[in-house]
Amino acid sequence: MLWWKTFPDGYIFGEEGFFTQPGYLPRQYPLYVARAFLSLTYAEQDALREPKAETKPEQPWYRLAWEAAEAFAQRWGGFDEATLQLVLHQGPLPDQLAAIFALGHSSFPGASDSLAPLLHSNDWLLRCAAACCLVLRRDERAIPVIKSYLLLPAPIAINSEGQVSIVSEASGWYDLYKQLVPWVLAEWGPSSLLTALRRALLKCCKAEANSEQPSPARIGYLKALSYALGRRGSLGALHGIRLPPTQRWLTSLYLTLGYLRAAERFDREDLYAQLQADAELGKDVLALLHTYFALDEEQALAALKSWQKQGKTIGPL
Repeated sequence: MLWWKTFPDGYIFGEEGFFTQPGYLPRQYPLYVARAFLSLTYAEQDALREPKAETKPEQPWYRLAWEAAEAFAQRWGGFDEATLQLVLHQGPLPDQLAAIFALGHSSFPGASDSLAPLLHSNDWLLRCAAACCLVLRRDERAIPVIKSYLLLPAPIAINSEGQVSIVSEASGWYDLYKQLVPWVLAEWGPSSLLTALRRALLKCCKAEANSEQPSPARIGYLKALSYALGRRGSLGALHGIRLPPTQRWLTSLYLTLGYLRAAERFDREDLYAQLQADAELGKDVLALLHTYFALDEEQALAALKSWQKQGKTIGPL
């Protein structure tokens, strides 16, 4: 089942089960708490990557997130709706972000109304985090902020050594939710989102083209944006736009998959097999290439084989 159709139930992140199922961690937490703390990153992650004189067993990533949840519960007393609302108003920024994501992924009846005022916060990160959660909850109050969020990169800072990095409070979630939000926007929201999605895709393509090495986060964002545009019927969103070959085939493939609603109709985990010429999705792609792009049978088969080959390297849909 697709997570954006069952939200807030089901799993989004693979590590959620470590939080919710017994046998992995000393204490279990509900899904909304797991997602909140798995959305964020922690200073200890960087420390684990640095060489140390003493060899020390590394903690798994989900354990760091769990310990952050434990510390939050000790500071504030738990994760009930009233406590999370209190943190929104009185907590420091890292705790406010955790509270936003916990409320946003919860089934609490007042969660959306608790998050909506943050859309007008003076803090850009609070506005974006609230907007991301409200989009997942399909609340149109988030649309003006989410249009800007899709276009703007995470804020950066320069440390004392002159190194540039994303500000710690935006690390992780800011780019992560750019890979989640478009899957909801693919089938929900006003038609005005088409322009924002297309502009975001063009900007993401430019950033990837200017990068020295591929970014998994940007590739995930490209796939999600392209699928969303195709799903909303904008198969020609990039018509006339020059792109490097790698981006051209990737965006074209996901525009086509979106147009055909492939994620809803086929196994997302085995894109390579689904693009076989004799598979149902492969046949649909060939028909589309013939009728929409006016390719003859030989050209359409060549395009499909190229997409199939590339699909083997990019993983699940």
